[in-house]
Formats: sequence, C-alpha cells, structure tokens
Amino acid sequence: MKIGGKKPGVGTDNYIKKAGGPEGAKKPGTAGKPSSSGDNVELSSRALELTRATGLLDTVPEVRGEMVVRLKTDIERGDYSVDAGKVAEKMIERALRNALYAKK
Repeated sequence: MKIGGKKPGVGTDNYIKKAGGPEGAKKPGTAGKPSSSGDNVELSSRALELTRATGLLDTVPEVRGEMVVRLKTDIERGDYSVDAGKVAEKMIERALRNALYAKK
C-alpha cells in the first residue's frame, strides 16, 4: 500500500541540520557555552509584576482557619450580622466596575 508517494528519508536533510544532526552537530569543546544564534526571551515589566504577584499569592493560605472558626461560632450563637448597606454598596461598586471594563 502506497501512501503519499515520497520515499522514506527524502527531504529530511534540512530537519537534521536544524535539529543538530551529523552535519549541524556542535563542535567538540563547545558544551555548556551559549550559542550566538540561540533564542532569547525577554519578559515585559507587566509579566514580571504578574510573576511576583503570583509568588506572593502562593504564600497566602487558601482558607484562613481562624476566620472560618470565628464566623462559624458567631453564626451558631446568632451573633453574626450583615450590614446590608455595605453589601449593597459593594454590589453597586462591582456592577459599575464591570460595566466600565466591558466598554473598553
């Protein structure tokens, strides 16, 4: 059964050169030295900020145990109360922020 019509090995010379095959192999004694034609990566200042922020967030525990225990006991005792004004304020603030960002 013939698929494609090309003979095996045909057209692989360029791939071998790019991959560092026999003809494109490094010369002895160059191990560990950076290649002058190597790729370079530079991160933007925004990417660096995000990396730092992610690192800081990783140090914060996901669940603040003391707060959870305190809230549970307050709810069980009936001492927990919600300031409806603050909740409404935050809801409006978030809705406005979302509306502004949706327009951009």
